[in-house]
Amino acid sequence: MDCGQEGGSAVEMRCLLALGESAWGTLLEDSDEFRRTVKSGQDLCQVWWERQGRKMTTGADGNATVWIFNMKNRFSWHDKQQVDHTSSDASMTPKDHGAAVLAALRAKHDPK
Repeated sequence: MDCGQEGGSAVEMRCLLALGESAWGTLLEDSDEFRRTVKSGQDLCQVWWERQGRKMTTGADGNATVWIFNMKNRFSWHDKQQVDHTSSDASMTPKDHGAAVLAALRAKHDPK
C-alpha cells in the first residue's frame, strides 16, 4: 500500500513484492483479498498523482505537460473532443418534420 500512497504503479508494487508476472496474475485471479488490495493501491496511486496536479495549480514546482501525459497514460484520461456532426452543405442537418407529420395524421384521422 505504501507504494500506491507514493504514486507507484501496479508494476512497481509487483516488483517490490518480488513477484513475477505469472505469480502476480495468478494471485489476481485466485484471491479476492489480493485483488482488492491491488485495487486500493491503484486508487491511492491515482490520488497521489491528482494531488500533485492540484499542487501545481497553486504554484508548486512541476511540469504540467509531463503530469498531463502521465494522467492520460496511467489513468486513461482523455482530452475533451468536440465533434461537429453537421455537413458543410447542410444536407445532413436535421429538419423539423413535425408539421408535415401532424398534417398527415390529421388527414388520415379527420372525418370527412
